[in-house]
Amino acid sequence: MSNSFGKALGALILRKRRVLGLTQTQLAEDAFGSSGKVRRISELENGLVSNPHLKTIDPLIVYLKITDEELDECAKDGGYQPNPELDLAFKEASGLIRKLAQKFDHDNPEASLEELNSYLVEKATEFVRLRDKISNMEAVSSEIKGLRGTAVTALQAGEYADVDEILEKAEELHQQEKTMAEVDKQAEIRALRGDAKLMAGDFEASYSHYRKAAMFFLSFDKKVTVELLQNLGKRIYEAARRSYDVDFGVAERLLKDALEISDPAECPDVVAGICYRISLVQRNRAAALRAEERASLLRDAEGFARKAVKHLEGTEFAYEKISAQISLANSLSDRGRIEGDPETIEQVIDLYRNVRDSLLALNEHRELLCHVYNGLGSSLLRAEEFGETLDLDALEEARNAFWEAIQISERFGDIEVWGGGNFNLGNVVLRLARSKEDNEEVYLLARLRAISCFQNATQAYSETAFPDQFAEAHRCLGDVLFEHGLHAENDVQKEVNFMHAVASFEKASEWITKERDVQRWGYIQCRLGSIFGNHSRIAEPEVAQSDIQHAIEFFENGLTAYREVGFSEGVTSCEANIAKLKDELSEE
Repeated sequence: MSNSFGKALGALILRKRRVLGLTQTQLAEDAFGSSGKVRRISELENGLVSNPHLKTIDPLIVYLKITDEELDECAKDGGYQPNPELDLAFKEASGLIRKLAQKFDHDNPEASLEELNSYLVEKATEFVRLRDKISNMEAVSSEIKGLRGTAVTALQAGEYADVDEILEKAEELHQQEKTMAEVDKQAEIRALRGDAKLMAGDFEASYSHYRKAAMFFLSFDKKVTVELLQNLGKRIYEAARRSYDVDFGVAERLLKDALEISDPAECPDVVAGICYRISLVQRNRAAALRAEERASLLRDAEGFARKAVKHLEGTEFAYEKISAQISLANSLSDRGRIEGDPETIEQVIDLYRNVRDSLLALNEHRELLCHVYNGLGSSLLRAEEFGETLDLDALEEARNAFWEAIQISERFGDIEVWGGGNFNLGNVVLRLARSKEDNEEVYLLARLRAISCFQNATQAYSETAFPDQFAEAHRCLGDVLFEHGLHAENDVQKEVNFMHAVASFEKASEWITKERDVQRWGYIQCRLGSIFGNHSRIAEPEVAQSDIQHAIEFFENGLTAYREVGFSEGVTSCEANIAKLKDELSEE
């Protein structure tokens, strides 16, 4: 694992603790006043926290008398990357950050320090944005100007109830004048209250505030109300795609409110746009549900996408209609995969091909082609998976489609699709290569290309933009690095690839937790068990014994996960691996 500021600082903490003759438990009790922080000390000393913010471990720094010079040395050795927004939040809003950290620890008692740090960075970014919006809120009187400053102070202290109460007072002042300009200011304040509640995780209250903000305009101009509901729904949808804890349901309810007061006879394109957006939200919301519930919600998403297509007639709506057709195809594809329905997948393939041909004939809106090719390739892969024999023609067509998606997304600067294209291309390249596994040179090149594709995907997604896709790309990268290590010519190359695979699986595990997705988490645990088990065969005897013990622990984690979800094949595999490893351990 590469050097980092956290690793250097952890080594310094370990040295100072040993000089004092303290156990980790004693240090936790002396520095934090609680033995419950032992895990945090262990994470630091083992170099598992790459870039900790010093304020989160300030009691350790004070107790161990770590000097500024020592911290500077660690920063220099590890390439410390400060986070300006988190530094600002600690400086201006230490009360808020402290309360958020306490809430996170209470809600996630098993969370790592790295997860806490990521959570605080996210919340610090939200704080700076919300503080700036409140500070820049137009003040039509000195009284509102004073309330504006008081609201910022309350936000800095983490007093969400006070923030809401203060903004409510500011809103009431604006209600004195019922002109359109005043209503606009009033709605802005109410929307800010929605932002504050969304940040606090109170989704019901945030929805209520956002809806009220839009409804202020209803008696003046219904179109403004519909537009604001759409904009709020779109903004929250985009935030939810990139966030740990924002609810897609808020966006869906706001968009359905907009649909309820819209007349398709008056503005079919507006109604179509709302239906299209609802289909996107529902498809994303479905990802977190159980298979049966997911399939039901995906059917709803299909219905809204079909309505969008129906309302979009005429060449002037070509872009919107094709976007809705892509959304329909995506929802159909997801449902077909869940239900194991090859006929549905064939419908999706036909739909994507028709949309592709329409776009090529239209000779405009070519930026949508990258989405179409990505969807077409993914559907071809799913259709091939349903077949009893390997369909090389389908795999070749899928590979060509993903390559087209990558090239077109590069031309139009669509990073998200470029990342998805690389991720998909990595998978299909491996699938094709495994059909020629006896040709080692071809198989070697395919693994190298897949590694490059998955690395591109992790860079495109980045953990702060699309955490789930980022984690899945790292999971696949870990898989192919492990496989590459198994085929390495010597033990040095094996070890390098094994350790890189471990790093990718650990990165994936920061998002794919047992609480969030028990089956994917169990899979990662089993892969880590396989890596350590294989590494034990090339390691020195004392290291080999430790490797086997780690491998058993990981497989036991996987066994627990697979039992929980009722995955019998996984349970059998884990039990067999554990028994084999225990036999090897007894022979050491």
